[in-house]
Amino acid sequence: MREDTLDYFLNALGALFRTRRIFPPGQRQVRLAARQAAQRLSVWGGPIRITLLGDEAIIEEQRLEILPSSFKALFQSLLESGCERVHIEADASAADLMDWIDHLVSRRKGPYRNPKIVAGRLSLEKPSLCSPTPLQAVPALLGLLAHTQESISDLESKKPEGLVRAQEIVRAIASRLALSKEIFDPIRELKDFDQYTFTHALNVSTLSSSLARVARFPAEMVNTIALAALCHDLGKSQLPHDILIKGDILDPDEKAAMEKHPVYGVRLLLDTPGVESENPLLPVVAYQHHIGANHSGYPKVPAALSSHKLHPASLIVAVADIYDALRTVRPYRPAMSVAKSCSILLQEAMSGKLDRGYVSLFLTLIGVLAPGRSVVLSDGTRTVILRTNANDPLTPVVEREDGDAQDLSLLSNLSIQEVKDETA
Repeated sequence: MREDTLDYFLNALGALFRTRRIFPPGQRQVRLAARQAAQRLSVWGGPIRITLLGDEAIIEEQRLEILPSSFKALFQSLLESGCERVHIEADASAADLMDWIDHLVSRRKGPYRNPKIVAGRLSLEKPSLCSPTPLQAVPALLGLLAHTQESISDLESKKPEGLVRAQEIVRAIASRLALSKEIFDPIRELKDFDQYTFTHALNVSTLSSSLARVARFPAEMVNTIALAALCHDLGKSQLPHDILIKGDILDPDEKAAMEKHPVYGVRLLLDTPGVESENPLLPVVAYQHHIGANHSGYPKVPAALSSHKLHPASLIVAVADIYDALRTVRPYRPAMSVAKSCSILLQEAMSGKLDRGYVSLFLTLIGVLAPGRSVVLSDGTRTVILRTNANDPLTPVVEREDGDAQDLSLLSNLSIQEVKDETA
């Protein structure tokens, strides 16, 4: 299996590190260990990306909670050297590996770089401990927030390393979500505080990644969508700060300025090296995420393109973007409840602004359309969900107050209009 091939390489890399700690550089034992590691890297057949976030090692798409014994010493040395990210090209030679390991064994601080291996920090600084935020109550997010802030800052400045950092964050999100909902649940439940743009970006990326997985997109596309979601609001950095922090609803001129941020975001991304050639979906999502499935949003779509359908990634990010915005404290209103936020998603889906299928999957994902949930139908009747419809979660079987059961999938004139906080 491919995972076994990766494990074989890690074991060989750990063996090279241990051998080099025992023998001087250039000794036969070191050369043999390096040759074996290079051979196993060749069998793997692709680059190796290692991300260290706190006590976690994320290697490719795997989060390793229990490190291979042969890799533990190397892992510890990486942490001690301040390294947070390693990228090893697929064609790295035995000499390349030996040179990097020599750097580690010598306990030299700072980044390492040769044509085939790059190792260093994800961000240049650690987050300040002087000004804690409520996010510190969400341990699963702590390791990613500082890196997200640095990535967004670099992308806003059109630095190519910002894209590299963003890709690492997306891989970390993907690895966590593949194993559990430890990030997803805090975002869904603990949203009673204000957010900076970078935190919103991380939340939308995580939610979009979750939704794309449920929609059964290929793993590579899931990560691409998560990366596009992370960058969807970059254009806001070009707006006057007063508009972003205004404590009231925007006036017409301010609203018009705000609606330019998708275009600004496209310009920033297209000016960022590596985006147009390797990640062309990023500017597409940045431009489309507010247009709306029915083109009722902004930027306005020319009449000649009125039949044009938005990219599925843009439709997914739009759902996650609106949900997170509703669940976030704004200067002019408190955070909305999960039920209220989901009710608005439903209304937007019924109006055609949001894609109905993705809203349906999202509400299933966060568990609000489960049996026992109180919902209000479009005729004003309050009902309770008896059982869900696997083919269309928005049309469950419900029980009215008089005890009658109705299958909404058979009634074209009735739909769920509101989700209540209470469950029966």
